[in-house]
Amino acid sequence: MNEMEIIRQHLDDDIPTLALKDHWFGCYDKKWLLQQIQARQKAKSKLPSLYGNFDFIFPPPLSVEQSSSELTARYKSSLVQGNRLLDLTGGMGIDTMHFAQNFKSVLFVEKQKELALIAEQNFRNLNLPHIKVLNEDSMEYLPHLPIADCIFLDPARRKADKKVFRLEDCEPNILPHLSTLLTKSDTILIKLSPMLDIKQILEKIPTTSSIHLVAVQNEIKELLVLITASKKENVVINCVNIDKNGHQNLRIFPENLRQTAIDYATNPARYIYEPHATILKAGMMNAEAHQWKLQKLHPHSQLFTSNSLQPEFMGRIFEVHSVFGLSKQELRQHLAGISHANITIRNFPIDEKTLRKKLKLKDGGDITLFATTLYNQKHVLILTQLPPSQ
Repeated sequence: MNEMEIIRQHLDDDIPTLALKDHWFGCYDKKWLLQQIQARQKAKSKLPSLYGNFDFIFPPPLSVEQSSSELTARYKSSLVQGNRLLDLTGGMGIDTMHFAQNFKSVLFVEKQKELALIAEQNFRNLNLPHIKVLNEDSMEYLPHLPIADCIFLDPARRKADKKVFRLEDCEPNILPHLSTLLTKSDTILIKLSPMLDIKQILEKIPTTSSIHLVAVQNEIKELLVLITASKKENVVINCVNIDKNGHQNLRIFPENLRQTAIDYATNPARYIYEPHATILKAGMMNAEAHQWKLQKLHPHSQLFTSNSLQPEFMGRIFEVHSVFGLSKQELRQHLAGISHANITIRNFPIDEKTLRKKLKLKDGGDITLFATTLYNQKHVLILTQLPPSQ
């Protein structure tokens, strides 16, 4: 039995339990086999095409955690194309393999020797001969790099095992090198943490052309910045949600639509709209709502309403059953017979845990309670359910 057959045989095993057992690993490196099994387990949903590909060697599990998913890598690769791409932060190479479908040649630069050797073997095993691997520090090697149609960077967003939230704290810090990078290519694509502030990015990278907020199954995974050699009059913000089957729901906004004016509602109407996470992150709540002629409940609630259903709105839509305050009489009347509810807090003086305890409601069920503040500053609960069409 060879190494890959052993990995395949123990792919569903519990790692701590397997680590304590003897003999199963034969004459092979037990630590390496455990690493491969654990990495594949982490990759099962994130990298389904590689999970069962035993020609692919996985790097340490941390690299799997930090790598792009196949869904987000596919989206990134759709943004750029040309003759040559430089991937200056290497890593596991998931993005590189997808970029390689749109470029005649790819230079993969990775400063960790182990990762570079694994990537080189994987590219060879996967029949990707047009990807060349270079084991160098890309920022130090920058003057020697060739001209390319696009440069891709995915700076590490951790220092001393702590997450960082400023562009200059990422590794490498691309800001001091930006002018040199733009002499190598007039198109640069950077993958950043969705926690980074968009306003800060636009201030520090004035030649930003577009920003892409990428969510998978409604959870924001990546913030992509596309940089060009010259400053654009108005940056384009792309909000995309990718479902588990790879289907995309996309909204595109000029950056100046952040200032979109919106009308306010006196009371919640028949439907309540909660913008998608990417819309909220982009600050395009009013722009999305204005498109569908919705009214806002309060400047800080980020909830919208209308009497007619607007099913194309990007976000969650609920049908309102009742609106009430927190008096004992109102709670008894509107929550009678209800034992479970999902609770969403939007601009409300009580946190979810405290409110749930007060209402004596368990989590779950098909009812969603919005605890929010109306335009007249009244604190209310809005009892909703998904409309039939949802």
